[in-house]
Amino acid sequence: MRRLLITLGLPTLGLAFGLSILTTYGPVVLLRVAHSPARVGALIGGEGAFALTVPLFAGAMSDRLSPSPLGRRLPFVLAGLPLVTTGLLLLPWATSYLVAGVAVLLFFVGYYLYYPPYRAMYADVLPRRLYARAQASQAVLRGVGLGAALMTGGLFLGVWTPLPFVIAAGVLLVTTIPLKRVAQLQGTFSVAGAVAMPASVRDLFHNRDMMTFAVANSMWEFSFAGLRTFIVLYVVRGLDQSPSIASAVIAVVAAAYVAGAPIASRLADRFGLVPVMTWSAIAFGVGLCYGSIPTTLTPLLVALPFVALAGSILLTLPQALAFTLAPVGGQGAAAGLVDFSRGVGVVLGPVAVGVAVSLSASFLSATSGYAAMWPVIGVVMLLSVPILRRLDPAVRQGSDVSSSAAGLRAPV
Repeated sequence: MRRLLITLGLPTLGLAFGLSILTTYGPVVLLRVAHSPARVGALIGGEGAFALTVPLFAGAMSDRLSPSPLGRRLPFVLAGLPLVTTGLLLLPWATSYLVAGVAVLLFFVGYYLYYPPYRAMYADVLPRRLYARAQASQAVLRGVGLGAALMTGGLFLGVWTPLPFVIAAGVLLVTTIPLKRVAQLQGTFSVAGAVAMPASVRDLFHNRDMMTFAVANSMWEFSFAGLRTFIVLYVVRGLDQSPSIASAVIAVVAAAYVAGAPIASRLADRFGLVPVMTWSAIAFGVGLCYGSIPTTLTPLLVALPFVALAGSILLTLPQALAFTLAPVGGQGAAAGLVDFSRGVGVVLGPVAVGVAVSLSASFLSATSGYAAMWPVIGVVMLLSVPILRRLDPAVRQGSDVSSSAAGLRAPV
């Protein structure tokens, strides 16, 4: 089982590495042809726009694809892989804004064509009791990919500008190859899975629990996106600290992210997904609101590890909850809904925080207005709690209510 979880999770490492290289070091390349940080942001920020279109249909179509030697999911992975790698390889050679835009477009279309069907493989081959554990394993590998990209990308960029992008393409290619073994394993369940009628995108939008989840997930991603976009600026401009201090703060958050993933799975196994996510959202939301009080770094650092840990636990479990709520045969569509709702938050979070910071500069002068970030993202996080309580009572209590999907899969 451990080998299967690692095999399933390896592409997450490759995707996280590639996405981090593109979004962290891509702007260094893009600025040469864009000549404006705003135009660079417009290109990279396109992630949210694509998250609103591609994933839902890629996931739902993978539910309906006829069985083949490659399974239902792997054809979408193999269609997205060359687009992602071409985007990575093309970007450092871009000589115009148009070519750079095409490179970023290829990357994100391929990324969201690849990701939801790949994530649905978890639901295809694992029993429901392992969903939380599997997402914890995936979160750890995502953290490894993110950390490796942040720590090595700058070094590779200094050696040869295209090098980090070439390595990212290679890493994704190598980590995708083991999925062929998973596709073969899926064949074991093809007969049983054939009795389930695939769910459409329309089915999800008429499923009360799935839409409740989507609203809550968009609120969580709203807070995460707002925090991710402005945390460095808060430390550097709001608290007047050096970029190296900001990097140290990010390192603490990254460490908590990796540490929180296995804790999340153990808590979810014992208490249930929704109770753990509810209390994590409360702790995270209160911690975020507390961030508006300090005007120096020390009190922030005292609370940061605990707040980041609560956020890590919450961030680990949404996919497991989506698969738990999904109708039989709708795991691909559910994976697409995770990214769709994520895209809503990714688009709205930074915009809302940016507006709040601009409007607060005059009366939050001690932090140049950046302290306004905390109540905006904290309140939205806390508002997600009553949304979660609208889920089916059996789900909230941790019962295994979703369908006989677990029974449709043989033990692994």
